[in-house]
Amino acid sequence: MDTAATVDYIVSQKPCAMKPKAIFKLAIRLLGLYFLYNGLCAIGGLIPIVLSGSIFGALVNVFMCAWQFVVAWWLIGGAPLLIQHAYSSSDEDED
Repeated sequence: MDTAATVDYIVSQKPCAMKPKAIFKLAIRLLGLYFLYNGLCAIGGLIPIVLSGSIFGALVNVFMCAWQFVVAWWLIGGAPLLIQHAYSSSDEDED
């Protein structure tokens, strides 16, 4: 293979730039991973409270874990309402 032809081919390629909407979608999904991480960390604090027998404390901590998992699920799924609100007047084609 000719290296000069390969270099010319690589130089002639356009850089792959992400559109703002794609960057926003990526940021939303990364935020979802952050919520998933926080929910998983909260499970560690849930185990001693459940074993202690405190029903009220267990219910509060289950809620503290559950809402983080729900938000993470929604954000990792793409948060369609949030993206629609942010780019409501945009006529960009879907990627």
